Parts: sequence; C-alpha cells; structure tokens
Amino acid sequence: MMKRETVGIFIDGDYFDGVLRSEFDSKRIDFFTFSRLIVPDDMQRFRTYYYKSIPYLTGDATSEERSRNDGVEKFLQSLRHLPRFKVRTGELSKTQDGQYKRKGVNVAMAIDVTRLCSERIVDHVFLVCSDPDLLPLIKAVRDMGTIVRLYHGDNVPERMLSESDEAVRIDTDLINRSLRENSWPE
Repeated sequence: MMKRETVGIFIDGDYFDGVLRSEFDSKRIDFFTFSRLIVPDDMQRFRTYYYKSIPYLTGDATSEERSRNDGVEKFLQSLRHLPRFKVRTGELSKTQDGQYKRKGVNVAMAIDVTRLCSERIVDHVFLVCSDPDLLPLIKAVRDMGTIVRLYHGDNVPERMLSESDEAVRIDTDLINRSLRENSWPE
C-alpha cells in the first residue's frame, strides 16, 4: 500500500485578511474547513500553520486599540484549539512616519517550511501569501523536491506565480464553502 502524500498549509494571516476584506466583503471563514477543502482527497494534511502580526501596544494605547488587540488574541486562541493547527505570531509596530511594519512573520514561516521540507515531513507546501520576500524560500523547497502550490488573491506578484509549481486563485466558491456559521468576536 502506497503512503498518501502529506501537505503542510502555511497561511499568512495578514495577507489572507486583506484578500477577504478587499475581494470578499470581509467574509469570515472557518480555517479548519478551508484547510480541509484545499487538500485533495488522495492526500493528508500534516498541519496548518497560521502566521499573524500582533500590534505592539504602548502604554498610551487607546481603548479601541486594546479592544482590537484583545479580539485578535481571542481569534488566535480559537485557532490554537483546532486539530493540527499551529499559530505563530510576529510583531506589528508603528514607524515614526505612522506606517506599520511587520516583524518576524516571514522568518517564522520560512523556518517552519524549510524544516518540514528538509526533514521530508511534508511532500507538498500550500502557501497562502504574496510576499516576494518569500521567493528564495519557494525556490529552495522546490529544489528539495517539494511541490509548492500558491493560493492567492487578485494582487500577487507575477514572480510568485511563476516560481510556484501550481497557483490557485482563491475564488468565491472556495470562500463560500469555507464560511463560518458563527462570527468570531471583534
């Protein structure tokens, strides 16, 4: 009997939030259902990794900022309770010019993907992301013999598409089949 191929799913939560907000009217999905739906029946999911930037709160944070942060923490805690889910967080900090900068998310994803591929724990990597900083990661794991499938929204760099073995547009059907019955707290 042949071993079923194994899939590791790696979701950039900040990117996916943006896709859901801009392309799907901020619909809220069930990430366990989403993970089940994208893995073909002849494969098995090893684990879903979800990466999210957590805003750094200063002592003078507003009650709105604290409330938003609490909502993110509750959401991440609910993901941690899902079977075969792992949550990794980075930091979101405000620069002097008022912009926000993510720290640690891409590095955490790169470490997880590289480790699982180099140890031959997964045969396929399903990425939900669009950051071209991850192109060296995609190239490296493909060189290891791992199949890379990129799930993406409308705005994704052409290089990400061309370096991936397969590219799948996140569409309305997939989102509608992944919808949550109950909303998460804000």
